Amino acid sequence: MQIKVKLNAPVDYLYSQLIGSAQADIRQQTGRPAPKQSLQGYRYEKRWGNGMTGSLTITHAEPGIRYAYQLETPRDHYGVDYQFEATADHQTTLTYAETVIGKDNKAQANNRMGIFLLGWFRKRRFKKMMSQMAAAYYQ
Repeated sequence: MQIKVKLNAPVDYLYSQLIGSAQADIRQQTGRPAPKQSLQGYRYEKRWGNGMTGSLTITHAEPGIRYAYQLETPRDHYGVDYQFEATADHQTTLTYAETVIGKDNKAQANNRMGIFLLGWFRKRRFKKMMSQMAAAYYQ
């Protein structure tokens, strides 16, 4: 899935919001603060409320340019990539890409069905979330 959206907030603000969220997740999952240096290459175990676990690795943490991570779970491999481009004064074009690869045929079939049935709703929810994040810049 790929989404491209124009947002009325500067690149640095949007990037710092994503990094802040990642740092909060690291603190919640590990019980320790995120490293002060770049998060690129940082790896930690992530747990969800339903008992599922995964290994999350931040692959790119380039300020104002790109934030990406990969998540390995017992069933799937997820890749998430945010790329930022300053388009005008206090405007940003964000390109979000997400890939999900099942580790077996059943998981792959479930992923395809989920994308087909829920893709439009997920895109809509993502755009709304990012627009709200951008709107918070002016508050």
